[in-house]
Amino acid sequence: MTDSTDDTIQNRSEIAFVIDAKDTNPNGDPLTADNEPRIDSVTGQCIVTDVRLKRYLRDQLEEDGHSVLIKNPSDDVLSREEMYNAVKEEMDAELDEADPTELLKAFVNVATDVRYFGATIALDTDLAEELPDQFEGPVQFNHGRSYHQVTRNTESKQLATVIANPDESSDDGKKEQGTFATDHRISYGVIGFGGRINDNAADDTNLSEKDVKRLDTLLWRSLKNQTVTRSKAGQQPRLYVRVEYEEDGFEIGRLNDRIDIASDLPEDEIRGTDDFELDVSELVSTLDEKSARVKTVHVTADTAVDFALPDGESGDRDDFYSVLKKAVGSDAVDSDAVDQYDVYERYKQTMNTE
Repeated sequence: MTDSTDDTIQNRSEIAFVIDAKDTNPNGDPLTADNEPRIDSVTGQCIVTDVRLKRYLRDQLEEDGHSVLIKNPSDDVLSREEMYNAVKEEMDAELDEADPTELLKAFVNVATDVRYFGATIALDTDLAEELPDQFEGPVQFNHGRSYHQVTRNTESKQLATVIANPDESSDDGKKEQGTFATDHRISYGVIGFGGRINDNAADDTNLSEKDVKRLDTLLWRSLKNQTVTRSKAGQQPRLYVRVEYEEDGFEIGRLNDRIDIASDLPEDEIRGTDDFELDVSELVSTLDEKSARVKTVHVTADTAVDFALPDGESGDRDDFYSVLKKAVGSDAVDSDAVDQYDVYERYKQTMNTE
């Protein structure tokens, strides 16, 4: 299924995305013997790579009915050849007669993930000869880091599987056989990602306004829908903020670093949303200071989280929304400067259509 990409984005955006992970392994390190969680050896923070996050996003795109170039290794990779055929169907001219601009547009119309994240092209087809070797992706994320020191969950460290097989020589006619495995998890972590959508790079992949609107729900839904394996279950999205700028080339930078957690407990004893407030006071104050350069703040937050707000105040999600509107709305370019939305209602507006 292909998408229209006629309205390439004009504005740069930054993203802050906060999740939490409970009794899970958010991103195992394959270089360790047992695929242990990635932990900073100095700070004790849990790390989740951008590659792991993009895998969730690509899988969700595919589940939503969009074609992706970079498939999950466990999937049937035949789709790369199918993608080549889809590009041919997208175009009226034969590939060897096609205008390069139209060829590129047809390709990114088919390869939805390339419009977002770019790709290095390694297709053994005639198509590869006509396309750039590499597309620079306009949507990029930094590694996610927990806002606090995490502890490993030692209670689930060893697993044993025991199977009873028939054995006539034993008293009960059964012989037990088993296997042992090591299961590494963290007890709890609040993890923040930072991202940016580069308007200049968007020209290379034809990233559209509709694509960006889709991203506003994609991160949230991918954490809900794609963390389904035994080791990845236990992750939830808690806050998504996308700041869309008005001024060309301007960005605040690393919005996720302007968020923290506030808790009376030692960092390594935090075990759930009841143990902390998500401290957005610096984020709100910064947006207030830079509001003349902000077009719109797109935001959705989970009701399970309480917030630490400017001036020592605390509140729930609605209080956070109100403070944000007060901070940004007075000087921002748009009169409706805070786009507060429900993820699933917004998703209905961005569903794939022919």
